[in-house]
Amino acid sequence: MTKLISVDIETSGVKADEVVEWANEMAHVYADIEVSDVRVSGNKITCKVGFSGMDDTQPDDVKMKVEEYLVMNEAFSVTKISCY
Repeated sequence: MTKLISVDIETSGVKADEVVEWANEMAHVYADIEVSDVRVSGNKITCKVGFSGMDDTQPDDVKMKVEEYLVMNEAFSVTKISCY
């Protein structure tokens, strides 16, 4: 079973379609990552991220992968990332 972690990303502003594309690309680059419930509201992106088949995923594990992917693919500017 995949444990999904809630992710909040604060940004300086993005387009919803670009964020959905970014999330889909992240799931393709990291074959073991699942991304769901991607939403954009103003300057905040929310989604759920987990590692396929892992039920012991911790928020820090997800934050590290999201930060890593943001460095590889700078689709938008981030001011804060929270995972819980």
